[in-house]
Amino acid sequence: MKISMLLLSNFTHDARVHKEAKTLAAAGHRVVVYALWKEGLPREEERSGYRIQRVPLHSRRWRGGGIAPLVKYLEFTLRALSLLIRAAPHVVHAHDANTLPLGWLAARRTGARLVYDAHELETGRNFGGTRLSGIYRRLWALPERLFIRRADAVITVCDGIADELVRLYGIPRPVVVMNCPERTARPASSDRLRRTLSIPVHQRIALYQGLVAPGRGLETMAAAVRQLPDVAGVILGDGPALEEYRARAASGEWPRMYLPGKVPLSELPSYTASADVGLSLIQNTCRSYYFALPNKIFEYLQAGIPVIGSDLPEIARVIRTYQVGVVVDPEDPQAVADALRRLLGDPEGYARLRANALRAAAIFTWERESAKLLDLYRRWET
Repeated sequence: MKISMLLLSNFTHDARVHKEAKTLAAAGHRVVVYALWKEGLPREEERSGYRIQRVPLHSRRWRGGGIAPLVKYLEFTLRALSLLIRAAPHVVHAHDANTLPLGWLAARRTGARLVYDAHELETGRNFGGTRLSGIYRRLWALPERLFIRRADAVITVCDGIADELVRLYGIPRPVVVMNCPERTARPASSDRLRRTLSIPVHQRIALYQGLVAPGRGLETMAAAVRQLPDVAGVILGDGPALEEYRARAASGEWPRMYLPGKVPLSELPSYTASADVGLSLIQNTCRSYYFALPNKIFEYLQAGIPVIGSDLPEIARVIRTYQVGVVVDPEDPQAVADALRRLLGDPEGYARLRANALRAAAIFTWERESAKLLDLYRRWET
């Protein structure tokens, strides 16, 4: 089959889209991902058996809020629709709600099936506490409300969001394809973080990897590390709060906190494996975060390191069911400090959690999850 995937980004680091496209291409399908073009990126690219076509916009240089984002959105929709009509796909696979209107239009014009891939709970996104946040929240979820019932199939990332979509829209239960990493040989334990950041030998390493932004429990992490002289905290990643948090570390407000920035995805597993514990302290600031199941948790498990995670439904279910770490209040630095002290101060218990993490890693793999994606597409093979 010919499959057209839609993504309203430049598509440089979206691991989920890459894994899905790669899996479908390996199964014999012709997959093209349509994304946004920007300077420095190729307009067309071959990657892992599938093709990327980035759409240039005349309006891409427009700046500011107001009407500019809407003009860019409409231009992308019209230009991509023209390409999709010429491509005549058998399936249009829309990633996130912002591509659903385009997906529905393209499917209707070409007679293709429409798949909606909900990466997050669109009705529960975090728009902060601004005066316009309620308006943004309603507008952002509008495409989902209008078009989700018109999709031939819906995919999402965890059971909690699947159940919420059923409750909100009365649709058949979506297919849950968790965003697990591809199974690789477990990277050997190393001193990569310690050597790269010159962390003293006597300090154990607590790692957070991912987006550096408010709501991720990073201030809680720093306050917890401050209480533990024999623990260093590493925040590995990029994001809007990176420079602010670096300044707080440099000023001494956040002692023993290291923020090296982003590392290449291909090298990330070796960095993860050089930590002693992985943190995922996403905070309950919106419904989307409440149901979050960050794939960093699966990356920690694959590296064989225990997890300290938020007491939220999906995260807590994994940690408690597979006994791979400790569940905490992500807004309580004392609880996080106590968990670190207890986990790192009990060699026998720590070894048990590491062994459990490696056993769980064999379960939470893309190879297992991708089978559900392939089963869905087999329904439409002729």
